Amino acid sequence: MLLPYLIRRLCCRSGLVAVLVVLGGMGTALAATLTLFTAAHNGTVVRVEWEVDTETDVTGFELARKAATESTYTVMTNVTANGQRRYQYLDANVYRTAGGTGTAAPSAGGPFTYRLTVLGPGPDQSYLTVLAGTPSAVQRSWGTIKSMFR
Repeated sequence: MLLPYLIRRLCCRSGLVAVLVVLGGMGTALAATLTLFTAAHNGTVVRVEWEVDTETDVTGFELARKAATESTYTVMTNVTANGQRRYQYLDANVYRTAGGTGTAAPSAGGPFTYRLTVLGPGPDQSYLTVLAGTPSAVQRSWGTIKSMFR
């Protein structure tokens, strides 16, 4: 009898979204607390980094990418949780053409969205980040030239 009263009161004060968040969070323990999830240009690659505060019952992470012109995510990598708290992935194929023959034009479907899924025994948690900006052709070319001499 008390629960319907609390739901009505919360809905009146904070709206339906708050009620759904509270009800969805009842009895659900989160496997990881994500403190950082970013994607940034680093020459010709994109550096995707994430950091977790805790990894209670985390079995791994799944990183996927989607361009604005795509309807589904493509899994880039699966990382096994090892307790190091901070992880990174270098996406070297983000600006490659479909055939892998070189860097694509800016019409490659950006902006790109990365999805990080925390895998565990309970329900999976997913987080999104959008790659900020698009490097110019000069920046991509300079990164390619530098990578030839490494």
